[in-house]
Amino acid sequence: MSLADFIESDLPGLIDDWTHYALVLSTQESQLTETQLRNSAADILTAVVTDMRETQSAAEQETKSRGDKEVANSGFTRVARLHAEDRLSHGFSINDVVAEFRSLRATVLRRWQRRRPAVLRRSSK
Repeated sequence: MSLADFIESDLPGLIDDWTHYALVLSTQESQLTETQLRNSAADILTAVVTDMRETQSAAEQETKSRGDKEVANSGFTRVARLHAEDRLSHGFSINDVVAEFRSLRATVLRRWQRRRPAVLRRSSK
């Protein structure tokens, strides 16, 4: 199963885990509801899957991974920017926003690794 397929199939669990973490980060002043946190998680994960499925040459992938080329109109860039701006406007610090993205990455990889067959986990060590 590809990572994009996994994210789509495990979307509710990923959203649950990320929302829990975002609630921990949220300050009393932020006034973000759990629904707002969940919607944002769904938007970001859906944009990630769409981005992963875009056809790219090896050179385009490398350029994109280095950040050499700004993709200002990409769906993922737009969603990520809106997410960060929303969090900052609701009292999150920039460190909280970065921690939230880091948590999302770790959550996706941890849950994906648990779902993979044991044979694949052993061979990747």
